[in-house]
Amino acid sequence: MNKSKLSFFKRHEKIIVISIVGFAFLLFNLYMPTNRSDDINYLTRVNSMGYIGASIDHYKNWSSRIIIEVFLMFFSKHFLLWKFANTFMMLITLLLLCKYTFKKISIKNFLMVFSIYCMIPLTVMGESGWRATTLNYQWPVTFSLIAFYPFYQLLNKQKIDIKIYYLCIPLLIFGANQEQVNICYFVLTTLLSFYLVLNNCYNIKVLPLSLISFIELVFSLTTPGNSVRSVQEVSRWFPQYENFSLVNKIDLGISSFGKPFFLDINIVFLLLFFLVSIIVYFKIQNYYLRLVSSLPLFFNLIIYFGNTMKQGFLNVSGNFRAMIWSSNNIDNVFTKMGTKLSFLYPGTWIATLLIIGLLICLLVGIYLAFDNKKKAIFTCLLLLMGAFSRIIMGFSPTIWASGMRTYYILFVVSTIIILLLFEEWIKILAPKKIEFIQFSMTLLGICTFILTILNK
Repeated sequence: MNKSKLSFFKRHEKIIVISIVGFAFLLFNLYMPTNRSDDINYLTRVNSMGYIGASIDHYKNWSSRIIIEVFLMFFSKHFLLWKFANTFMMLITLLLLCKYTFKKISIKNFLMVFSIYCMIPLTVMGESGWRATTLNYQWPVTFSLIAFYPFYQLLNKQKIDIKIYYLCIPLLIFGANQEQVNICYFVLTTLLSFYLVLNNCYNIKVLPLSLISFIELVFSLTTPGNSVRSVQEVSRWFPQYENFSLVNKIDLGISSFGKPFFLDINIVFLLLFFLVSIIVYFKIQNYYLRLVSSLPLFFNLIIYFGNTMKQGFLNVSGNFRAMIWSSNNIDNVFTKMGTKLSFLYPGTWIATLLIIGLLICLLVGIYLAFDNKKKAIFTCLLLLMGAFSRIIMGFSPTIWASGMRTYYILFVVSTIIILLLFEEWIKILAPKKIEFIQFSMTLLGICTFILTILNK
């Protein structure tokens, strides 16, 4: 009997594990807070104005995300249905990440993806209401990942799966309705299209996907509601923004991306820096390239330890100057007004140049970490895409009001790069070390997921 049960488990191991993870995600969604903030607002709108009336009003006075908001209003009336739909969406995201990074969806690979994904601070989905945030960020990213699959098949010299292709069209119409996601999708797929044309691998079937993305990009730029909302948001959230020059806005975007990414402590970004540093150290013999690739990691760690420091017993005014790792002044350098960059005062350049320098170091490290240089270049493009998804927020007065949810694209991009780097790392590790690392990472992910639920 025991042997037969064991045999059954082995035959259906993948389905059982995926089902357990899916059940865990369902519990997560059932446990999250309900009916708050924007979730209530959209329920009120649909009840008072109806779907069409609310959509027209938002098009004229608020947003170009009218496709997303139709579904948002629908799920505001069917909240339990959203919980099951969002569970499915989270599970699909894991399967897509596993497919894109490891190609083979094995149990160990799937659990590794689950672990890294759970290190993303998923509670940011509750910033403005769980339904509103997931439908505006999580769902468009997932749908765009699916819509990327035809390009993925062409890059791997495979035939486009026609069933998935037809599914991609409506999903991209939804996903591209989110401006951040659409800009990333459009730029990345446009660059890949040029690459495919140059290598005689382009297929005309992906042209409609590019056109959908382009049309929605134009739509978001011409929607009157976006302009009206921008004026309202300036007076509400960021009155000083109307005096910002182009340079100030770029600086604001760079600093708002760079400080949380390089200077604050986040386990996803820290793991990214660690993998780049350790892989380059063992693969590259050049001492200076090792130094450059490890700078983001060690700078991040020093700031972490600096945050734990405090003044000693010698309580005199100059005592703090002896604490050279102290990072108390960083918040004074990176402010909500940016770094106050001015071409006339070179001292104001340092913070912005630091972020740009660390980003270049990370790009160099990523490039060196991969044996396949085409893959290395693609991964560098992914990082730049993730970085610019946040930097472009410097052109929005809601850069701070939007909160951490606008980093979701960067979190997902970092997760993909971590998984790609892990695949590269295991090439130089012994089998026992590989299994130990997978085991440790899986446990870390499970514990993180449990804490995420407790810290809702």
